[in-house]
Amino acid sequence: MKTPNYYQILEIKRNATPYEIKQAFRKLAKKYHPDKLDTNFNSGQVDYAKRMFRDICNAYDVLQDNKRKADYDRILQNIEHQKLSYQSYIDRLKTINPDHANLEMLFQELLHRNYKTGITMYEKLCKKYENKGKKWSIDNFFNYEDSRDCEFLIAEAYHNLSYSNGDSSTDECIRRLELAMSMYESLLSAEGKRPCFKHFIKEVKDRLKRIYLYHFSVEGYKNTTQIPITKIQELNLSKRETAWMYKKIAEFYVEIRLIPEAREMLLMAFDLQPNLSGTKKICKTLNIHNNPI
Repeated sequence: MKTPNYYQILEIKRNATPYEIKQAFRKLAKKYHPDKLDTNFNSGQVDYAKRMFRDICNAYDVLQDNKRKADYDRILQNIEHQKLSYQSYIDRLKTINPDHANLEMLFQELLHRNYKTGITMYEKLCKKYENKGKKWSIDNFFNYEDSRDCEFLIAEAYHNLSYSNGDSSTDECIRRLELAMSMYESLLSAEGKRPCFKHFIKEVKDRLKRIYLYHFSVEGYKNTTQIPITKIQELNLSKRETAWMYKKIAEFYVEIRLIPEAREMLLMAFDLQPNLSGTKKICKTLNIHNNPI
């Protein structure tokens, strides 16, 4: 909700004394009190006067109470500081490279989860450089750490949009998912060479796990050769996590009747985790008896 400026409402300065606050209230309350309104006022003027009287009373209730006034002053100061910071930010954008400014603005859009807007801005920048025959890179404008943060947000945006049920076609959803996957993988590769992203790495790996499994699922890509098993191995997950993923892939293979492939994946899972749980049904389907669970 928008915070009203009670000092402006009472037409007083921020350093007004309690006496000045009371005097201002009495003057304005007398002017806008419903019982004191001119009988010649039309309905619009009457409604305005009633709103003003209500605002004047609210302002006085806060400013005449020392504790409430102190709390209100802190809120007002924070709002004014934010406005100054935002204006400084806008002023700075006017002084830098237009592409850098656009990148900073799309960064802010993605931080506020405005995924469609941010991705539209990002793809326009990419297209602009492509038309010029140049290679687009976030690192040309941000420092290394901020570039990786921005890359993560762009990947997250593509990832979320790929699962949305809007007006995008299946091909478009797949394109977004592949771009998200590529960026997540790039982040992991960058982290291996120059660590700065540790607080996000587990989340990146978890997202790649879901994307890789989506590739193998019957709801995802029919061409399961698009995701090699080596990608899963390169995540360097625990044996239990990797075995679980192999089991899930085996279940997907069973659904599309790729039985030899399903057996191979399940046996790979057992090699890593002999006592892997939740495999009784698929073991029976594939006629595998070496797992007791």
